[in-house]
Amino acid sequence: MDPIFQQNLDWAGLAIQVSFVFADPPRLSYFSVYCRDWRHDEIPFKNAPNVVCSMEDTALIKVMITAEDSLQYFLYQARGGPSGGPSVDLLPDIRRYSLTPLGFVTHGNGKQFIMAALSYGPKHGQYNLHTIIASEPHSTWTKKLLKVVIPNGHTAKSATVQPTKLIALGDGLLGWVDLWKGIVICDVLDPRVATAFFAPMPKLLPSNSELFGNQYSARSIRDVAFSRGHIKCVEFEELVKLRPTTVPAVVDPSDMDEVLDSELAISPPQEEEEEVYDVVGWRLITWYRELTWNRGRKGSLVHSDDLGTVSLPQLGGGACALNVSFKNLKTASPTLRADDDVVYLVSMLDENDQTTWIVTVDTRTKSVGEVMPFSAKPSRIYDPSFIPCVLTKYQDTKSGNHTVTCLSYH
Repeated sequence: MDPIFQQNLDWAGLAIQVSFVFADPPRLSYFSVYCRDWRHDEIPFKNAPNVVCSMEDTALIKVMITAEDSLQYFLYQARGGPSGGPSVDLLPDIRRYSLTPLGFVTHGNGKQFIMAALSYGPKHGQYNLHTIIASEPHSTWTKKLLKVVIPNGHTAKSATVQPTKLIALGDGLLGWVDLWKGIVICDVLDPRVATAFFAPMPKLLPSNSELFGNQYSARSIRDVAFSRGHIKCVEFEELVKLRPTTVPAVVDPSDMDEVLDSELAISPPQEEEEEVYDVVGWRLITWYRELTWNRGRKGSLVHSDDLGTVSLPQLGGGACALNVSFKNLKTASPTLRADDDVVYLVSMLDENDQTTWIVTVDTRTKSVGEVMPFSAKPSRIYDPSFIPCVLTKYQDTKSGNHTVTCLSYH
């Protein structure tokens, strides 16, 4: 694990310290926001801070300050300080858009940061794009109505998304991702552009189709990333088999020579047994597309039977590793590594287990890579408390800079 990179900020009489500890996945990287109000001897956070999104050497951090009873946003830059070190800057008031995924792009050789948010327009298929130059202290929000270009076969209603993630697509483009429906892509920098584009998600795998619309989080089965000109999507599907049931034999009186008085003249109706399905494995499929394509292409298809047995190291490293058939683990929440064919899965032995493992799967070679244990609530398998985070990590001039893809725990 690499050393801590941290920076302090004095704000509203409070000293706020932001730190990142980088680690190569499947190990978790950690970020922390430390602040103590010495006037009242308490930690002034209403909720735990978290990383909203990241790009290049910058991360957008959301903090709920108790004294203000409102959200505050900070930009952490690994190389934004006067001497090339880390920096932390408070952003203008963007609380009114805190319910939508916020994103940012850089402009002017990385010296300007343009924040962006979407809101629904007056009709289906229309959105309002809100932008603000966050690097300028007295900047104000601007608003522009965008009409969505909808692919054949879709309607304005089907292109109305509820985004839960945002991805940077390069050249001023941002994509608001609804993992069920698709991605609304906008040009944040060009004021002349009055259109957005809708890129549909691939068709759901059969066992996942019934999950849509049932208050089920798509994050537990899907993830999206962008790298090298391609939007990449991964989908996880549990494979199930109907458990056989015993059906009472139907007696035919014509086969009898005698009928006893104890025999009921009319057989009572049989109660229908509830169908029970057993999980017999799972599979992963990846798709990719360029921005200008009108289709997605299949990348890899991996079945749990392809991966055999996985060795599960124990927390602390003291006990012997457990060797378990991968398909027998409770598994969910795929996370893409954007720059190659790796997917990270969250697995546990059973739903009551407090130990969870992040398992590396190479979808191209159909093999299991490194496995890393961590402690988490059982429910976190379906809603993991980490996000993929890509940051340019600052180091001293002797060792130079390089980019890391990490799983940031918050």
